Amino acid sequence: MKTVKNFSKGFVPCAIISIAIILFGAAGLFTKGINFGIDFVPGLLEEVKITASAEGNAENISSDDVRSAITEFSVSVKELESDGVKSFQIRAKANSNDDTNVALKNSILTSLTQKFGENSVEILKEDFVGSSFSSSLAVKSIMLAVVTLLLIWVYATIRFHWDFALGAIVALVHDCMIMFTFISWSQIEFSTTTLAAVLTIFGYSINATVVILDRVRGNLRFAKTNDFKEILNKSITDTLNRSIITTVTTLFASISLLVFTTGSIRDFAVVLTVGLISGCYSSMFISSGVISFIRRNWKSEYQGHVHMPKVKKSVEIQLDD
Repeated sequence: MKTVKNFSKGFVPCAIISIAIILFGAAGLFTKGINFGIDFVPGLLEEVKITASAEGNAENISSDDVRSAITEFSVSVKELESDGVKSFQIRAKANSNDDTNVALKNSILTSLTQKFGENSVEILKEDFVGSSFSSSLAVKSIMLAVVTLLLIWVYATIRFHWDFALGAIVALVHDCMIMFTFISWSQIEFSTTTLAAVLTIFGYSINATVVILDRVRGNLRFAKTNDFKEILNKSITDTLNRSIITTVTTLFASISLLVFTTGSIRDFAVVLTVGLISGCYSSMFISSGVISFIRRNWKSEYQGHVHMPKVKKSVEIQLDD
C-alpha cells in the first residue's frame, strides 16, 4: 500500500515563499520594467534582398549573417522565401520621431552595405509600425490572457466545484506572476514568442491541476474521514509519480531548445522551463492550499458523513407446517 505523504504541511510555507517571490517580481516591474520586444513597441519593418555575400554566393547567407551585420541595433531578423527568391525581414525598435526613424533606416542600410557590398543590398519593402498599433497589440495580448483564464474558470466550475475552480485559477495566476518575475529581473525580451510560452504554461498547469482535482473528487466519494486535508494528501500522493514524470519529460524538450537554439526560440524555452517548474509546484501546493483554506470547516459541515458500503437486507420466509 502506498504511503500517504503529508503535503498539507507545506501549504502555508509554500504560500509564504510564493508571496515573497511575487513581491520581489513586483519590485522588479517598478525598478527594471519589462524589456518589450519589437512586437510591442514602435519600430521599423523592412524586407531586404541580398544578392551576394563576401564569398560571392547569396545562397549561403543566413539570418544569423544578417543579424551579425547590425548587432548595434535592437533588431530581429527572419528569413523569408517567395517563388524561390530568398529575402530577410528586419524589425528594429524605433520611436515616434520621424527624423530618428529615418536615421535608423539609413544606419541599418549602411551596416548591411558595409558587410555585403553596396550593390548587393536591395530594399524590397519598408514600413513603420506606429505606437498606436504596438499599444493595441499589447492590449489585445492582455485581453487574450484574461479571456483564457475566464474560460478555464468556467470549465473547472462546470466539471468540479466553484472552490476547485478558484484554486485552479489562483495557481494559473501564480504561475503567470512567477514567469513575469523572471522576465522582469532577467530582462529577457518579451515578444509574441514569449507570450506564447506563458499561454502554453496555462494549458500545461491547468492539465496538471485537473488531474489532482479529479482524484480529489474520486476520493471524496469513498471518504472515510472528515478531515479534508487527508483527502488532499492522498490525492496528491496518488498523482505524484504522474506529475513528476510529466514535468521531467517535458523539461527534456524545453532544455534541449534552451541548449541548441538561439534568438526568440531560446527565450521561449527559458520562459517555458521556468513555467513548467512553477506549474508542477503550484498544482500540488498552491491550488490545493487554496482549496484546503476554503474548505477549512469541511469537517464540521460534514460531521459523521462517512460513506458506508450498502448491505443487502436478507428476507426470511417462514413456511407453515
